[in-house]
Amino acid sequence: MSNPAARAAILKEAQGLVEKGTWDLSTVTERADLVAGARKSGVKIHLGQLMSICSEKFAELAEHLRVLKGRIVFRGDIVKDQEGAAAVFQDLAANPTSVAGINNNIAYGMIPGHTTTTADAVKAYVQSLLDSKCATWVQLPPELWPDTWRGKYSKPMVLLVKSLYGHPEAGAHWEKHLERIIEKLGGKPVPEFPSSYFFAKTKLLLTVYVDDLTLSGPSEHHADFWAEMRKSVDLDPETKLERILGRHHDEVDVDGQRCVSFNMRDYAQQACDLYLGLTGGKPLKEVPTPFVPEGSLCPSDDEEQGELAGDACKVLMKCLWLGRLARPDIIKPIGDLATQVQKWSKNCDKALHRLICYIQSTLDHRLIGSVGDPAESLRLRLYVDADFAGDRLDAKSTSGGFLCLYGENTFFPLAWICKKQTSVSRSTTEAEVISLAHSLFAEALPTAALWCEILGRDVILEVLEDNEATIKIIKKKGSAKLRHVSRTHRVNLASTYDAFEDPAVDLLYVNTKEQVADIFTKAIAPQHWDHALRLMGMLTRASVSDRRQGEG
Repeated sequence: MSNPAARAAILKEAQGLVEKGTWDLSTVTERADLVAGARKSGVKIHLGQLMSICSEKFAELAEHLRVLKGRIVFRGDIVKDQEGAAAVFQDLAANPTSVAGINNNIAYGMIPGHTTTTADAVKAYVQSLLDSKCATWVQLPPELWPDTWRGKYSKPMVLLVKSLYGHPEAGAHWEKHLERIIEKLGGKPVPEFPSSYFFAKTKLLLTVYVDDLTLSGPSEHHADFWAEMRKSVDLDPETKLERILGRHHDEVDVDGQRCVSFNMRDYAQQACDLYLGLTGGKPLKEVPTPFVPEGSLCPSDDEEQGELAGDACKVLMKCLWLGRLARPDIIKPIGDLATQVQKWSKNCDKALHRLICYIQSTLDHRLIGSVGDPAESLRLRLYVDADFAGDRLDAKSTSGGFLCLYGENTFFPLAWICKKQTSVSRSTTEAEVISLAHSLFAEALPTAALWCEILGRDVILEVLEDNEATIKIIKKKGSAKLRHVSRTHRVNLASTYDAFEDPAVDLLYVNTKEQVADIFTKAIAPQHWDHALRLMGMLTRASVSDRRQGEG
C-alpha cells in the first residue's frame, strides 16, 4: 500500500475483473443484513473475502524486465455459512498437466513439418461461471470500494459470479469449461496425460497447464486452430515456443542439427542466491559433481542437527523444481536430501552445500533434445537402473529411469525418475527388477499409449537394462531366487512379466557404460561425470569443446 505503482497494479487488476463480471457490484448488501436474510429464508449461502496481492513477475530476470502484477484472490481458508460454520464445498479437483506431458508435446512439435505455438488465457478462471451449490458472497477490501460506499457500509458484501482464483472449486470449473470448448472443436482427451487433447482430423496435440495452452503438430493447422479457439476463449496472441512453467526453450544448432534447449539459468542462480541468503553468504567453490566425496561424511555427524534444519526444505523445493524441469543431473542428490528433512544433520549441511556449489558451477549446462527423423521412424527408449543397498543409512536401493523419444537422428528427453525403493532388496537383481517395474508403469507405458494415439500406429518401446540376470528372469517370468519377493513386490513382478508379452515392448541389454539411468542411482565419480551428462543429452562446456576438437 505504500507503493503507488503497486496500488495502480491492484486497481488495474480489479477493473479487469469487474469488466469480466467476476462480482456483481449492484448486489451490494451489508453483511449483517445478508446473514439475517439467509437465516430467515433457510437457504444456505457462503460468505468469504477477497484479498489483494502484488507480486513481481519475472523476478528471476534483470530488473528492467520485471513487472509488478496485481492479483485479487478469494480467501478460500475462511469461508463460512450464515450460521458461522465452515463452508462445505463440492468434491471437485483440477488435473493440470505434468512436466512429462509438456515434454511430450514439445517433442511432437519438433517432428519435421511440425511446430509448437503457445498462448495464455486472459484471466483464465474468471472466464468460467462459479457453478457452486451455494451462492457465494464476498467482502471487498477497502481499496476496491467505489467512492459511493464510503460512510454507507461497514462490511459490504457482493455476489461472486465467476470462478475467482483462490476459490476451492475455481480450478475445476475452469477446467471443465475449457474442456467442453476443446471437445466441441474436435479435441479428444488423452487418458494417460490429464489436460492433454488430441485432434484426430488435424493431428494437433494441445496441452493445458491452468492458463498456459501449448499446441504442437502440423504447422499449417495452427493459425486456424487459434482462430477457432478465440471464438470461445479470451487468449493473448499466440507465440512460438518460448517460456513455459518458468522454463525457457531456446532453439540451438548442435553439430548442424536443430535442437531445443531447456534453459533455466536465471532460476538456478536464484536457488544459489536463496542458499547464500540463508547461510549468510557461505562461499561457494567450483566442483565437478553434486556429490560429497566418499569419506568426507563422518558417521558421528549424522547424529548432530545441522545449521539449516529449519530452512533446508526451502532450498530443496527450489532445487527440485529446477531438477524436474531442466536439470536431471541434480535429481539424485536432491532425492537423497529430501528423505532427511525431518532429521537434518551436519552431514546434510555438507551435502546441500556441495549441491549448491555444483549448481553455481554449472549454470550454463543445458538439457537439449532433437527430432531429426520422420514420424514413422520414431520409437521410445526407457533406460532403467538401480543401485543395491546404496543408502548408507537404511540400506534401501534407488530406482532410476530415463525415457526419451529415439531414432537414428532423434534423442529427446521426455521424463526422468529417481525414487528410493520402499523396502530393502536382498540382491542386485531384485533391485533392478523393481526399478524396471516402477519406470515402466509410471512413465513408459502411459507415454507409449500417447504416441500410439498421435502417430496412429504401434510405437515400439525399447527397455534397456544393463543387468543380464534381470533380463533372463523377466523373459523366463520368474526365478526361484525371487520367491521371497511375493511378500513385498508381488504385483510389480507379475505385471512386469505381462507387459513384455506385448510385441511392441522389447527388453534389450545395454552396456553399463552406456546406461543413461546410471546417473539417477549412485554418486558417479568425477572422471565419469561428463560422460554421464552427455548420455542424457546435457550440453556442457566439455561437450562443446569435444565437438570443436572433432570438427578441427
